[in-house]
Amino acid sequence: MAAHLLILYPRPSDRPEFERVYHEEHLPLAGPMLIGATEVTTKRTIGPGLPDYHLISDVCFPTMEALLACAMSKGGQQALAHAAAISTGGEPLILAAMDDA
Repeated sequence: MAAHLLILYPRPSDRPEFERVYHEEHLPLAGPMLIGATEVTTKRTIGPGLPDYHLISDVCFPTMEALLACAMSKGGQQALAHAAAISTGGEPLILAAMDDA
């Protein structure tokens, strides 16, 4: 079963600047650090109303063990630290999830 590292970014204080930094700086920097990841997708949240979170990064791994190994690695820690640093709306929420059987 696949495992997912979900990073939920709060609504940013400056949406266009966050979008630029996320796509032009964060993804190219963090992607290569995510050893063992099989896919990274970005999802934009929608209503109803004004959602608390703006974007969700879904980093997929073949197993929870692979996810944990990446998250505990130097590169994984650097990628997560950079995710927090670019999140101008507050600390991102970071969750681990498994596909349902």
